Amino acid sequence: MNQPDQHHPLLTSDRFEIFEQLNLHQRCIDNDASHASAMQYVDLYWPDAKFFVKDIRESTFEGAEGLKMLYDYAHSVFPLNKMRHALGTFVIEGAGNHATAEWNWIVTWRDGKEGVLSTGTYNDKFEKRDGIWKCTSRFSNVDANFPAATFQAWADQGDKTFKAS
Repeated sequence: MNQPDQHHPLLTSDRFEIFEQLNLHQRCIDNDASHASAMQYVDLYWPDAKFFVKDIRESTFEGAEGLKMLYDYAHSVFPLNKMRHALGTFVIEGAGNHATAEWNWIVTWRDGKEGVLSTGTYNDKFEKRDGIWKCTSRFSNVDANFPAATFQAWADQGDKTFKAS
């Protein structure tokens, strides 16, 4: 694992690569429920990554299998094909081969309804290994405006609708 170097602030190219990772995350969520799409999503993270979720559930997903489970659950339990994810404001900080990103996510309806469905924040840690930036830790925290009742109805049916890709 690369050690941080506090004497070398992030280059503009490092910041752009991390910014691109944030956008790819949102873009990949909007992909279909196929195995190929799930693996494209998992590839945004280092194999030892952890993803913490705090919305209608508090869960931690670890490693490639956990991240695939996170993707599969979201795509088979919730109607993601009717939603669109976007990147809001963000701050990227760091030095050397370590960075953090605090950013806002936005979910809107794209099929059948209009408007914002929910918003929240991600707090991420990124590492650059062998010249490549990927996420090592992500904490998702939904904003207080989250319509839990809407999502709870889908989650309650999760044991019937869940499918692995």
